[in-house]
Amino acid sequence: MNSTVQKISIFMRRIIASERVNKCAIVRKTTRLIMKANGIRNANKYMSKGGGIKLDLGCGSVKRDGFVGIDLSFQADIQWDLRWGLPFPNNSITEIRSDHCLEHLDLPMCVMVLKECNRVLVPGGILDFTVPHIDHYLDAYITRDINFINQKISDIPEGQEELYNTCFDRILWLLHRAGEHKSLFDQESIVAKVKLAGFEKITIRSFDDKRDINPRFSSIYVMAEKAI
Repeated sequence: MNSTVQKISIFMRRIIASERVNKCAIVRKTTRLIMKANGIRNANKYMSKGGGIKLDLGCGSVKRDGFVGIDLSFQADIQWDLRWGLPFPNNSITEIRSDHCLEHLDLPMCVMVLKECNRVLVPGGILDFTVPHIDHYLDAYITRDINFINQKISDIPEGQEELYNTCFDRILWLLHRAGEHKSLFDQESIVAKVKLAGFEKITIRSFDDKRDINPRFSSIYVMAEKAI
């Protein structure tokens, strides 16, 4: 156990021994402090190996070859909360990937993470990510083509089909996920957020089976290059 984690553990035991504190809140806070300390230590380990580091943000349990996965999941290479920023120094990362992750952050936090990506990427480094967006469904929504929308958005929770039985409700489920998703996008809006983060060279690309793990009809594929 490293010294930082050991000090946190000693502090936690002393606090829990007191009867005047909200012990559940203390346990949650201490757990996050330990996660943060471990995450920084693991990030430093990857930095010490040298070579170009590539990150996969919000990887969950999925392992992308050649990438260091960062996620709240204990199965990630670095267990970390993206709301803390990225535990790497400026100009240290060659590429960052992310698949349907940023929409789980509220909009200010989403832009903050994009800014962090710009900060840690080397000049000329690539940010390549996907988020769900509404553009593919606009024509079907305007024409009320419920059959098309039902076909493309078919993962309604069992027993809730009647709640999502209109074009609007189905699209709402796709974008909002009953509150699981915090930010909603169309192509114009996500490109604008990437620009806010300081990227200038931004392109929208198509699905690439050599790069992308999971083809999704709702995905928009965004690539941005850090200025040289």
